[in-house]
Amino acid sequence: MPTRKPKIFVVHLGCSKNQVDAERQVGEMLNAGFVTTETASKADYILVNTCGFIEAAKEESINAILTHVKGKKAKQKLIVSGCLSKRYGEDLEKEIPEVDYWVGTYKPGELLAKMGIDQPTGCNPDKLPRLNLGGLPHHAYLKIAEGCNRRCAYCAIPNIRGLQKSVAIEDLVKEAKELEAQGIKELTLIAQDTTYFGREKKNKSETLTNLLKAILAETNIPWIRMLYWYPAFIDDELLDLMAKEPRLVKYIDMPIQHSSDSVLKNMLRKYTRQELRDILRKIRAKLPTVTLRTTVLVGFPGETHEDFEDLMDLLQEIKFEHLGGFVFSPEEGTPVMAMKKLAPVDESDARARLDAITEFQEELAAQHAEEMIGKTVTVILDEVAEESEYHFYGRTEGNSLDTDDIVKVLEGDGEVGTFRQALVIDAEPHELTVRLL
Repeated sequence: MPTRKPKIFVVHLGCSKNQVDAERQVGEMLNAGFVTTETASKADYILVNTCGFIEAAKEESINAILTHVKGKKAKQKLIVSGCLSKRYGEDLEKEIPEVDYWVGTYKPGELLAKMGIDQPTGCNPDKLPRLNLGGLPHHAYLKIAEGCNRRCAYCAIPNIRGLQKSVAIEDLVKEAKELEAQGIKELTLIAQDTTYFGREKKNKSETLTNLLKAILAETNIPWIRMLYWYPAFIDDELLDLMAKEPRLVKYIDMPIQHSSDSVLKNMLRKYTRQELRDILRKIRAKLPTVTLRTTVLVGFPGETHEDFEDLMDLLQEIKFEHLGGFVFSPEEGTPVMAMKKLAPVDESDARARLDAITEFQEELAAQHAEEMIGKTVTVILDEVAEESEYHFYGRTEGNSLDTDDIVKVLEGDGEVGTFRQALVIDAEPHELTVRLL
C-alpha cells in the first residue's frame, strides 16, 4: 500500500518578492514528497508566508496566523515564514507558542531541516521548480536579486533582507528557460531595486541591460516586464533596448516617493527634483507609448505644505498612468527614527494630502479611459469570466498583474494565456471593455 503523502495548505501575504520565496519554499516541500491542498482543514501542514513591511501588513499577517491557530486541528502543524517572522520571530515565538515552526525569509533547505526532513539525494534547492502561487499558469515572477543597498529613511527592508545580492545572469537565464518550458508567456522581473542589478559585483558585464539581452536571446517569452525601478540608475542603454525590442513591455514602475528636494534629502533618496524630472522626461521622449506607474509617500516628517505642492506640480506635469499613495508610518529600526529634529506631520493633514493626490489621479484615469475608446490594443487573456456577461478578463501591456487595471472581453472567443488584438468599445477608470478582433 503506497505511503500517504502529507498535504500542505499555503497562505501567501505580501509582495511579489515574498511570493517567489514562498514558491521556492513550497517547491522544496513538493520535491520532498508533499502535495498541496486548497483546503486548510484537509492539510497536515499550514504555511503562512507573512509580510512585515508596514503596520497594516504586520496586522494582516498576525491576523492570518491567529486565524489558523484558532482553526488548527490536533495533528496539524503550523509554519510561519517571511518578513514578519524574520523581523520579530523571537518575540512571536513567545507570544504564539501554537506555531510549530518559525522560519524567516527564504533560505534553501532551512524549513525542511527544521522539520527534520532530508532533501532527496543529489538535490540542489536552488534549482528546484517553484509552485506558481500567482494563480495564472502563463505568468511568473523572476526574482533577480535579494536585499537592497539603498538606505531610505522610512524603509525596513535592508534590516529584514540585508544588502543586495544579485543572481548571476547565467542562472537567471536558465530559470527563465525553465519557466518558458512550463508555459509562461509573461515574465516579470523583480527585485527591491531592479535597476541596481549587478552593480554590487566586480563583474561589470552583469548589468540589467545585459540580463535582458540574454533572456531575449535565449527565450521566446512574448512579454518581459520589469518592476521596481530606482530613478538614479536608469541609463540610455536600457531605455534604447526597451525602445527597439517589442518583447520588452513598454511599462515602467518607478516609485518616486516624493519630488521636493528637502523631503528627498530627508528620505535619503539619492537624487534631486531636477534629476528626477529629467529622467521622467527622457523616458517619455524615448518611449512615447510607455505606461508609467509610481508610488508616493506623503506625511514624511518635515514635509511642509510647499513640499506637497511641489509634489503635486510634478504629478500634474508627468501624468503617471498609474499611481499608488501612502501616508508615512514610522517603522522601528529605520533611519528616520533618529531624525528627531524633523517636525511630525499631523495625520489629518497627511491624509488630506493623499486624498488630494487620489482625486487628481482619478480624474486622470477617467480622462485616459475616455481617450482609449476606439483604439486597438493587444490583450493577454488571463482568465475565463465565470458567471458573467463577459467572456474573459485580461490586461494590456500597460497593466501589471495584481496592481493595475483590468480588461473585460465582452465579445470574441479565445484561449487563456494567448495574446489577441482587441477593439476598445467602452471604458471607465481602471477598466476597459473590448471586443476581440
